[in-house]
Amino acid sequence: MNLLNKLAGFLSSGLQEKYDERVMSNIMFINMLSFAGFIMFFVFSIIAFIRGEFIYGSVILASSALVLSTIRYVKNTGRYTVAAKFNLTLVILVLFAMFATDHTDSSVIIWFTVLPVLSIFILGITNGTAVSLVFLIAGALFFVLPETLVYRPDFSTTFITRFIGLYAAMYLLAVVFEYYRINYLRALELQLLEARNETKLKESFISKLSHQIRTPLSNIMLVGHMVNKVNLTPEQKEMMETIIASANNLVSTIENIAEITEVDIESKKSAEKTHFNLHSTIKSSIRLFTVQKEPVVDFNLSVDEKLKSKDLEGDPVRLKQVFLNLIETILKNKRPGKININITADIHGQISDITEVRVELRTDKPIDLSQANKEHTERGSGFVAQNYVNIINNLDLNIARKIILQLGGRLHVLQTKDKNQVFLFTLPFRTASTLATEGKAEVPQAKLAEKDIKSKREKLKNANVLLVEDNTINQKIVVLSLNKYIRNIDVANNGKEALDKFGTSKYDIILMDVQMPVIDGFVATRKIREIEATTNSHTPIIAITANALHGDREKCLSAGMDDYISKPFQVEVLIEKITNLLPGS
Repeated sequence: MNLLNKLAGFLSSGLQEKYDERVMSNIMFINMLSFAGFIMFFVFSIIAFIRGEFIYGSVILASSALVLSTIRYVKNTGRYTVAAKFNLTLVILVLFAMFATDHTDSSVIIWFTVLPVLSIFILGITNGTAVSLVFLIAGALFFVLPETLVYRPDFSTTFITRFIGLYAAMYLLAVVFEYYRINYLRALELQLLEARNETKLKESFISKLSHQIRTPLSNIMLVGHMVNKVNLTPEQKEMMETIIASANNLVSTIENIAEITEVDIESKKSAEKTHFNLHSTIKSSIRLFTVQKEPVVDFNLSVDEKLKSKDLEGDPVRLKQVFLNLIETILKNKRPGKININITADIHGQISDITEVRVELRTDKPIDLSQANKEHTERGSGFVAQNYVNIINNLDLNIARKIILQLGGRLHVLQTKDKNQVFLFTLPFRTASTLATEGKAEVPQAKLAEKDIKSKREKLKNANVLLVEDNTINQKIVVLSLNKYIRNIDVANNGKEALDKFGTSKYDIILMDVQMPVIDGFVATRKIREIEATTNSHTPIIAITANALHGDREKCLSAGMDDYISKPFQVEVLIEKITNLLPGS
């Protein structure tokens, strides 16, 4: 079986990316026939050399080389029908040469019975039947015509009858085989077509679902970020960060559903770095699970004293997502009854201003990650590592794994000898104190940077911005988010209004939604670019859309937009994109 697989790999190597399934099956079939022909001719040439028939053997050996070369020809050009017809012609010529060399060898006549098989396989049932019939008639005339017209050996009537019977049987066998092969391929193509249609429907559903959920989530996150920057009490700030983390979890869940259903959704979240306290971040995360009427979980939290008193720089919201998802994974897969989760956080290493924090979540009872496959026992650790690639259907665990990777760490899923579950990861953080010291050490550079930032902020504040958005709530929230940075923001409800406003006012930048009534964002952008072509001007356009499938960015850019941001987004990221695209930046 391995030999057959290697042969199939050799005959089809490099072709899968070039051709569809139907063409590939035909190419493979013809290449297999060519390879069989090469083997047959090669064996004939060896037999001829053994007999001392060097000229005849050389001709057959050359024929075998020609047949083998057609495989390379098909792999380079894909023209399998040309190669098949060439090989069929070559086989006919070689068989006639063999017969002409030795009339008395009845085995040569028997080899003529392969002609209907090759004709049917290569030319199809209709054309193959015609060719087979011509050879049968020619064979009958050869046997029937008197010896004064045709020179032939003295074959018995029994031999002639058996030859014709074998020829007819091979023809019928080839027709039946080819008929069922064609029907099987048609059925297979139909199944593939149905599967593609189902996949398209699935992709369309996931895309719509993603769009519908991302838009309100974007509003929740924008408002959450705005509220989070107001002077809140520590408790209120923790609650708001939890709301934002939960909204992030919903977006991550959509992306994971898309991944499992093989729909590609673009995910490019940048970590938002702020100063935070690790101890209070973990406490606020686990507090959500302890306010239930009948708590099913107890937490034991142990944080290194140095970490308790140290402020770190990082993204506390994304870190909360990790804890929420890991705890959810434990609770969803735990056995009946109460469970204890021991959480420890300590300093794993310190290099310059980077503190590497090691975090461990350990249960006191086994949990059932039934999809997990044990990989190996780690020497001296007492742990059994588990392959979380095989538990990708566990959305919460997969989300946590991805976030940890984005933050610069790696999640380890382990089991103790007692089958208790352990989730272990390390993350690098910079300390807030060293950041402050660095800022003082580089005064000249800091002053230059500050001057540059002031200039950019001034340009941003005085910029004229056109927001094209059909949803009233989205309009209000985006305007509210940007008002702090930009004074002049006009709003258009659809692409037609955007074109009308563009014709009467000059804008420094346009924020364009994609899916809108009357005229959508793509058409509006193309028309703006057509107008600009006559005036030799250019207004930057940023697409703001809930479309987040791979390829949506390219569609926006090909329509003439300058940049793209998918919902939900961080206001700071949008501001950065606007600042970079403003004239003179």
